[in-house]
Amino acid sequence: MKNLLIIKGLDKDKFFKTEEIKNWDIFDIKEFVKQIKKLRKIKYETIICGYDNLNDKTLQYPIQLFFLFLKANKKYFIDNQGKKKDFSCLGFVFIETPLFMVEIIFDLFLIIFSWITLFIFNLLPKKRLLFRQLSNSPDLKEKIIYLRTDNFRGQQQGGSFTHFRGIVKGFYNLGYKVFYLGSGDIEVSKIDFPKKIIPYCLKFNLPEIPEIYYNWRFIFRAFKIIQKTLRQAQGRPLRQAQGRPLRQAQDRPPLFIYQRHSIFNVCGAVLSQLSGIPLILEYNGSEPWVRKKWGGLLIFQRLCQFMENFSLRKADLIVVVSKSLKDELIKRGITKEKILVNYNGVDPEEFNPQIDSLEIRKKLSLENKIIIGAVSTFGVWHGIPVLAKAVKPTIQQLQIPNSKFQIHFLFIGDGVERPLCERIIKEDKVENYVTFTGLVPYKEIAKYLSACDILVSPHVPNSDGTEFFGSPTKLFEYMAMGKGIVASDLDQIGEILEHKKTAWLVKPGDVNDLANGIIELVKNERLREELGRNAREEVINKYTWEQNVKRILITYLNLINNKN
Repeated sequence: MKNLLIIKGLDKDKFFKTEEIKNWDIFDIKEFVKQIKKLRKIKYETIICGYDNLNDKTLQYPIQLFFLFLKANKKYFIDNQGKKKDFSCLGFVFIETPLFMVEIIFDLFLIIFSWITLFIFNLLPKKRLLFRQLSNSPDLKEKIIYLRTDNFRGQQQGGSFTHFRGIVKGFYNLGYKVFYLGSGDIEVSKIDFPKKIIPYCLKFNLPEIPEIYYNWRFIFRAFKIIQKTLRQAQGRPLRQAQGRPLRQAQDRPPLFIYQRHSIFNVCGAVLSQLSGIPLILEYNGSEPWVRKKWGGLLIFQRLCQFMENFSLRKADLIVVVSKSLKDELIKRGITKEKILVNYNGVDPEEFNPQIDSLEIRKKLSLENKIIIGAVSTFGVWHGIPVLAKAVKPTIQQLQIPNSKFQIHFLFIGDGVERPLCERIIKEDKVENYVTFTGLVPYKEIAKYLSACDILVSPHVPNSDGTEFFGSPTKLFEYMAMGKGIVASDLDQIGEILEHKKTAWLVKPGDVNDLANGIIELVKNERLREELGRNAREEVINKYTWEQNVKRILITYLNLINNKN
């Protein structure tokens, strides 16, 4: 008898170290809901729903409701920490259901409170901004408050984390102090900076409520911290719990607040409005659009849109990673003068061609192979299924195994589209030519890239026909590694890379064109080495994180001059 596994954050690779994968039907939450009618007809031995952490209550009640209609001898929840929670019909009816009803009442109150509060803040004038020039004193470091308010649940991989590390290092290397206020800790190698973690509350069943609640919780806690910082800067005496005054501390107020925009969040805008500290908002795309197109259901769509517009209007400078995002903001009524197009970047010392590749090649038993690699969180826009489909025609055209070119594909990372990619590889019967590494620690990424001979960026257009608006951080890491790159000729990717000079560009989403591009670099070692050298030279000249931060600071100074 088969078993059913529903994945909501569970580490699948870790789970199947002790289980036979062939005995399990595996679904993520969205696919499980789609297939529920079909699954009701099947009798399972065991049904498991796997979370990253069982303290996270998101969707636990609805999943238990589905459990009532599924047939199995055993039903329970597990998480990555080894915790287990059995499903009980009596517990569901007499404990979980009354608690869920109370939660619904609180949720309604929270939504009403959010609308009223936002309406009031929208009418209030902004406190006079503390725009000021940079300090001329070499002994006095300017302070920047960095806000990151999305719920990333302890993850450390992906472009947003690379961007965070790059910006923090960029400010640090230019002599600035960064004070981080965020929902979780993020590792940044070789840098120690002050931080205050304000964790998410995970006790809500309905999606979106955790983000909305966290928005107000974060504002309340962060404003206390910022007030203390401003009192220190103004030389006012601070008081301990016993009421005794501390000595006056001389400091300068923060230069600005820098926030990575996230869904259902106006923290930066409200804190700037209350404190008078200028706000620089990093905008990577419309969160309502992303949630609807790539994340599924968006219940409180109007509130989400209003909160995003509120943040955009209140920001003093908006940093975007592509021209298409700038055009989108202008259409939404944002003045072009306060928008900076600033492509992502890379640390060329952290990612460089001199990194030893032998360790990873030996670990994976690929010492004598030409390795074609791609690092990804398997997002919908990354196009990794296109690369998976290109494996078979690449092998066929190179006439492997009789060819002198012995190749292997390396899929580095994990994410929502990995099961689809694995299914494609299995159906095409090319498993012997492919390795899925699963999640790789950030510190190891450069080693895995170094092990590759060719690096692939197969991004695909947006399904609704809108412009591709991303600026993939891995693209700049590929360039810094000095490897031959095969990439989609897609909007800003095609602007950054030049065909046959810094990369081999292919038609986005075209499996055969992607396969042909890979084959071209497999056969021509000299060409891929030349492309790699040119790409590294290009990224060092234009796209380091220090250059990225300098552009932000220059634009900020121009903003000061205009305001004054």
